Amino acid sequence: MDYGPALAAWWTTRVDLGLSGRRVIVTGASRGIGAATAAALSAEGARCALIARDRAALEAVAATLGHDPIVVVGDLATAGGVEASIDAAVAGLGGLDALVNNAGSSPGGSLEQVTDAQWQETFDLKLMGYVRAMRAAIPHLRRAGGGHIVNIGGTAGVRASESYVLAAFIPALVHVTRTTAELVGRDGITVTLVHPGPTLTERLRTMLRAGAERAGVPVEDFARDVVAAQLPLGRLGTPEEVARVVTVLCSDVAAWVSGGGILVDGGAARGVVAF
Repeated sequence: MDYGPALAAWWTTRVDLGLSGRRVIVTGASRGIGAATAAALSAEGARCALIARDRAALEAVAATLGHDPIVVVGDLATAGGVEASIDAAVAGLGGLDALVNNAGSSPGGSLEQVTDAQWQETFDLKLMGYVRAMRAAIPHLRRAGGGHIVNIGGTAGVRASESYVLAAFIPALVHVTRTTAELVGRDGITVTLVHPGPTLTERLRTMLRAGAERAGVPVEDFARDVVAAQLPLGRLGTPEEVARVVTVLCSDVAAWVSGGGILVDGGAARGVVAF
């Protein structure tokens, strides 16, 4: 059963998160979970600043949103790129109420396959990109009297696999999320982490392509019959399902949620872990 339409209908008719007029930065907003998050926030009345490297893709997303979104093209893998991007986004929004850290992906591969350059690229973008964005955003959130930071991690960081060693950076994000929540809690700022499971995005399709080719089947069939079949719920997630949880965490409905992580994964993680 496809739950997407039913969930979308429920979301648009029954939930009021009080996000109207809130100013939110979404990094990695040009596609996938980032684009879906911007759409969900905009549907709730928030005004979004979208940050990524691809101007054309950002502008395509912005064209679908209401509330005069801001497009910021920036490289979040460098200190200067993060600082300039966050400054431009805050200036365009006229302040800041929430930050969604979503930028950055890393290739699959085992310890023997991943190169030093790929380790460094993932560190610069996925870990330090988040760290620098939070550091740049916190003074603006303090000036606003509080707010929310939501970091996007992944269940690959809480359920290890030999084929994805670069997921090692996700536990680091767990720690950074917790320590930052401790730091800014008294400023009225919450910091949380969302762990998506296998979610049908272009990135997942790319990661599954080699397996699909070995099996001699289309990627969509491989995703459904091999990956989704292993999940307790028996299906992959959608970017929109992850985006709805992120959107709640950007609202004061979740004002008592801070420091921890939330699994949005169809039961994929399975283990009893601290995250």
